[in-house]
Amino acid sequence: MIEQAFLDLPQYNLYTNSLTPLVHYFKEHKNSVPTEDEINKLIPYAKQTDFILTTFHEIIDDLNYDKEKFENIIYTFDDDYDMLKEFISKLNPVLKSHSELLKISENILTNLIKAQNEISIIISQNEYKKI
Repeated sequence: MIEQAFLDLPQYNLYTNSLTPLVHYFKEHKNSVPTEDEINKLIPYAKQTDFILTTFHEIIDDLNYDKEKFENIIYTFDDDYDMLKEFISKLNPVLKSHSELLKISENILTNLIKAQNEISIIISQNEYKKI
């Protein structure tokens, strides 16, 4: 499991755990539009994921550099981005809960891109030092 490889990255583990319910819901209901009740159950997880990603950049420089782990995080963030983008395409912004989740999800998407970019910069800087 990829999560086991990141036991020394507690914030990454928190991120994975907070996103898991969204991922499971998406996989089980890929072709359906979520109900208000289902969305209301997912919103707390989305809020937690958003908070974790918002603060992720604050600790990223303090992590022990490991190229393979960092690359795996980038790949995971990329997969999560694609999944979330597809999931929110099914939301109806007219419905209050859908609108709220859509707003939070857009923040998550932005923060996923920022985190990927920051990790890529760290990889580039560390690999450049080796030359």
